[in-house]
Formats: sequence, C-alpha cells, structure tokens
Amino acid sequence: MALHLNLYHEIQKTKALKRRDPLKISMFILGSIAACFALYYFFQLLNYHGVAEELDKVKTQNDKIAPLAKAAKKREDVLTIRKKSSDALADRIENRFYWAPILEQFLKTVPRNVQITRFNGDVPPDGLRRCTIILDGLAAGTDARKVAEDLRTAIADAFNPKYKGVTSTFRTLEDGIEPVVFDGKPVPTATFSIVVQIPLVDASASATPPPRKRK
Repeated sequence: MALHLNLYHEIQKTKALKRRDPLKISMFILGSIAACFALYYFFQLLNYHGVAEELDKVKTQNDKIAPLAKAAKKREDVLTIRKKSSDALADRIENRFYWAPILEQFLKTVPRNVQITRFNGDVPPDGLRRCTIILDGLAAGTDARKVAEDLRTAIADAFNPKYKGVTSTFRTLEDGIEPVVFDGKPVPTATFSIVVQIPLVDASASATPPPRKRK
C-alpha cells in the first residue's frame, strides 16, 4: 500500500482562502458597478454634447428667423389695417343710398291734383339705415282732405313691396284758405305735411324662404 504525503497543503489552503476572500469578491463587485456607472456617465455625457450641439443649431436658426418673423408681424399688422379700411370702404360703397329711385317713385305716386311745396329727405349716418322724408304740399279737390289721405296711403303702398315696415303719417292736415281752379272749376284745398319712414332693408332679401317639403 502506497503512502502519499502532501507537504504543501498549508500553502494550497492559504491560496484557496485567498481566492475565496470576501473582501476581494466585494471589491470585484464594486469595481464592476463603478465601471457600469462610468459607462453610463460616458453615455450621458455623449448624449448631453449631442443635445447641446442641437440646441446651438436651433438657437442659430432662431437668431436668423427672429428678425424675419418680426418684420412679417409688422407687415401683417399693416395689411390687416389696410384690409379693414378696404372692407369698410367696400361696405360703404355697396350699401350706399340712391335718391333717384325714391324720387322716381314719388313722381309716379303724386297725383296731378296735388302740388308738392317742400320735399326734405334725410338718411342718418348711424347704423339704423332708415330714410326719413317730410313731404309738404297742397291737395285740391271736392274733398281735399280725402285727396291728401289717398296720397298718404298711396305712398306707403308704393314703397311697401320693396321695403319692409314703411310708415306714412300726417304731421299736419288742415283746410286751405283759398280754393284753386282745377279742370276749369274752383275746388277747395287742404294743406298737409306727411312724414314717411322707409327702413332701407329690401323686403325680398330679408324674407326667409319657406321650408322644403321632404319627399
């Protein structure tokens, strides 16, 4: 039977203990963690440099664009003011009032036995868009007051088809002092003053269309 003696067992045991030393293992783990943190820091540093370069590019572009944007804003303000002025002028032109159709309608409405002595018309510059006409005259006939009344109603009937809400009222209606000769005969007279209010809204344009019938 062979006998084996290990004279280095103490040395081998010491080496094995050194290999399994907890402090070394801890240092190795801590070194690995530190290396991971170093890699992470290096990665974040590279990312920061990339973001900083991108920020510098954006700032450079913004410095170039800012004066152009400021000039464009001033130009926009100028164009906005011009557009408002142009719209106001166009609206004023499109909504301007013409006296010719009104006077023509009065010429058609006033009968031959009525004499107009004064005609006064006014369209206020406010947003009411209402024409006020004061008509003074002399009516002649067997019943002069009825002639004036017929004229008053005829004026309202003449303008109502085109304008909605026309009013024609007497301001004064009195018997005349002297008769006049009409068709070779003396007839009594009546003096009148009629106030006509014409809203400047086209009745045909303001009328709402009837609802459609569903099939």
